[in-house]
Amino acid sequence: MRIVRELIVMVLAMMPVMVFADAEAPVEVEKKSLSVSVSTLNTSDSAIMATKPQDGERPVKPLNIHIGPSKLTLFGYAQTQFDMTKTGPETKNSFTMMRVILMANAELTRKLSFFLMIDAASTQASKHLHEYYAQYAFMPEFKVRVGQFKTPYTLENIISPTLLGTVNLNEGTRYMAGIAGDPLYGNYVGRDLGAMVTGDAIKARDGHYYLNYSLGVFNGAGMNLRDNNKHKDVAAMINILPTKNITLSGSFIIGKGNAQANDMFGTIAEGTDYTRNRWSVGAEVNYKPMKLRTEFMQGRNGDINNRAFYAELWCRVFRNFDVVLDYDYLNKNTSMSKEARDAFPAWTRTNNYMVGLQYWVYKACRISTQYIFSDRNTGPDTKAWITQFQIAF
Repeated sequence: MRIVRELIVMVLAMMPVMVFADAEAPVEVEKKSLSVSVSTLNTSDSAIMATKPQDGERPVKPLNIHIGPSKLTLFGYAQTQFDMTKTGPETKNSFTMMRVILMANAELTRKLSFFLMIDAASTQASKHLHEYYAQYAFMPEFKVRVGQFKTPYTLENIISPTLLGTVNLNEGTRYMAGIAGDPLYGNYVGRDLGAMVTGDAIKARDGHYYLNYSLGVFNGAGMNLRDNNKHKDVAAMINILPTKNITLSGSFIIGKGNAQANDMFGTIAEGTDYTRNRWSVGAEVNYKPMKLRTEFMQGRNGDINNRAFYAELWCRVFRNFDVVLDYDYLNKNTSMSKEARDAFPAWTRTNNYMVGLQYWVYKACRISTQYIFSDRNTGPDTKAWITQFQIAF
């Protein structure tokens, strides 16, 4: 009872102070605490294998950091490989750190997000920063993206390298999509600065969307660069998915580029503007244990027409173990006759044949080994054996 009496006396003694404080501060200030939590999110196999341009590089098991109402997702991957290449009598071999990709996606609200991608393994400082863009999703059917990201051209270009069967992207795709190989276009891993609208429409009962589209306007100069002429590139892609396992795709890029080097055919000089148009059609069919993706690409650099094609087949032979076959064709100048092509001092047409094995150690972590034979129309053929270890989180 003594303790109760003392508590009552204390409360009565504090009442004048409480009344005075209430009179001085009639508006109550609410103190808010900032909640911080960490969680992980597992992505299903079907989502991992999806190929939608607005989804970018897909995480396997991203780390989600919740800071108040916002969510920050961290993910990435690294690819290290050993390659042995024989061109004519010359043989080279080397260990190479191909990519160390770090990514972060910040969901500020349910509709507003920001994405950042860095390649820590790039030997050129100007190419460390791969992607940075803000996106506002008005609805699933209509999203607006502004910044630097992959141009929506060809399925292979927009798919993460962690989900491709080829250790190196197909040569035709690299040349046509501005990834690497075309000295006029430059080597900018298929990315550019611009603005794009994208979305998914017509939802099916199984949860997938029948239609996916992207339409954007870009500088056309490559990533991390200001526009180098007064023209802009327009790029678009439309994907039709009659079922969740089948994708029918079409895409194009039209515009005028500024040549970053002299044309090998002597028709375009470095620093001059030239017509640079591309289009493609393709399909992907994914029914276990098989997966097939193929694309045909046609383009024009000035008055020079070029063409590319590839077909990639996966076959699951037993758990976590795949056999991968790939055929890749590139013709840099379809107007040249066989005689002119054979007399040209550099190769203009190639056929690449690849056979490989890959073992999925854990989720998107795998070991791949591949043999590639490159049949060039001019000069010695190339034989390469490449083994790559990939880890992703």
